[in-house]
Amino acid sequence: MRGDQIYPAGVLKLGDIISCFPFEDPCVVIRVSGAGLLAALENSVSKLPALEGRFCQVSGLKFGYNSQAEPGHRVKWVTIGDADKPLELDAKYSIATRGYMARGKDGFESLNVKTGNAEEIINEEHGVLISMIIRQYFLSLKIVSRWRRGAFISGLFSQLRNLQTNCGQLSPKIDSPVGLENEGYSGGETSEDEAELTEHVSSVLIRRHVKHEEDVRLLELKKRVASKWETLAKMGKAAKANGGPVAVDWCRSVRPQVEGRICIVDT
Repeated sequence: MRGDQIYPAGVLKLGDIISCFPFEDPCVVIRVSGAGLLAALENSVSKLPALEGRFCQVSGLKFGYNSQAEPGHRVKWVTIGDADKPLELDAKYSIATRGYMARGKDGFESLNVKTGNAEEIINEEHGVLISMIIRQYFLSLKIVSRWRRGAFISGLFSQLRNLQTNCGQLSPKIDSPVGLENEGYSGGETSEDEAELTEHVSSVLIRRHVKHEEDVRLLELKKRVASKWETLAKMGKAAKANGGPVAVDWCRSVRPQVEGRICIVDT
């Protein structure tokens, strides 16, 4: 990260993003062992207190380091994921990082795909610039922030909870064409007109059934998406505690969690 400044609240311009992330190498995805990941973190803090660019910002993991310890032995603990599971040296981990680091630059030899220390999953040819990823993130926040008061989403959630989910009760019954007995059809040989009518009615009923099944599938998809966003925004708990709908600041609900990911320890 570059820029060398703290940006005030307000409009974030594309030029600001480029100043922070001027790198022209795309992001890649690689797979490394836990030992390789630990070596990368050790390299990240190996030059402190010198202001080296190799210092890593991380997500999806937490680690603590002692800057006074001998380089190569500064990282004291590493945990993975929200469950804070301890790093396993023999396990394999998928990592998103810059192509520059995946080429072993700045001392990150344990991430070098050229030497076989890491397995390449998404290479630079198929990667995206980190500046573009950040820009897309802020553009998405521009959209969801229009819902920040939560009224629309709250109403959507309440509607989805009350929808009937039993597909068996909603499924239309497809039988042989109805109404022909009442029109003189006795079940014997059919005329061309009767055969055409039979085919038409069957086709209509099948189309209705297919459309209904598609509607049910779409409904279940909507419910899963809504449930995910409700969980992210913690709307369910807040609404239950307050006895009704709550206002939600969506930008704050989906912001990256950066606190506590990197800790300085004394021992």
